[in-house]
Amino acid sequence: MRVAVACIAIALVLVGCASPSRVVGSGANVTVAPDLPLHASIMQRVSAMICADSFIAPTPSSADALKALQDEAAAIGASGVYKVKYAQTGLLDRCGLLPGLEATAIAYRM
Repeated sequence: MRVAVACIAIALVLVGCASPSRVVGSGANVTVAPDLPLHASIMQRVSAMICADSFIAPTPSSADALKALQDEAAAIGASGVYKVKYAQTGLLDRCGLLPGLEATAIAYRM
């Protein structure tokens, strides 16, 4: 009986360690600004890459890339991003031969 309880306890501990430890915020709360607002502190550069579903699919839209970028910024606790830039991906990026779009920006916190 003790062995069964110990096995269950170990299994619960391992499941708890495998779950993500950070709480991801909503990207909808991350604002997009052309310049750094007053009294904001710079956090870090964030980037997100969106790949097409198939080889013949069109390049993903900048709106999709911006939403993914806002989600990345929310994951680190940023309240906004500025200096957003878009670039199509090449053959050596994570998308491989699929068309893709990468968005980069600088995250800040108010």
